[in-house]
Amino acid sequence: MTVDEYINRQKPEIHRLLTQIRRLILESAPRIQEKITWGVPFYFHKGHLCYLNPLRSAEAAVDLCFLRGYELADEQNILENRGRRTVRSLVVRADSVNEEQIRQLLQEAILLNETSKEKPGAFPKKQV
Repeated sequence: MTVDEYINRQKPEIHRLLTQIRRLILESAPRIQEKITWGVPFYFHKGHLCYLNPLRSAEAAVDLCFLRGYELADEQNILENRGRRTVRSLVVRADSVNEEQIRQLLQEAILLNETSKEKPGAFPKKQV
């Protein structure tokens, strides 16, 4: 399945939201790649960057999940961790999309992937 096919299978309000966020992601760097991984759209730039996960809720919302979210500054304290070790996410609601906020997070995540020696999206090895 392609990302287009995935988005086209969604309810209209989620379809619009996914399309909007996808556009922001693809505009954020020239060589971002996308593919369906684990059943959802994943985006790659020098490693795992982020993925989109529609939420099952009464309101139209999508989780924009950053694979290295725990390394992002998150100065506005808007990312949620929900007990995950590395992933942090921004819940994007259809009625309150802040494109500038999303662009800033994407640029920080891209810069992190471009400058870090650690493999993006990798879990730290356990010390024995």
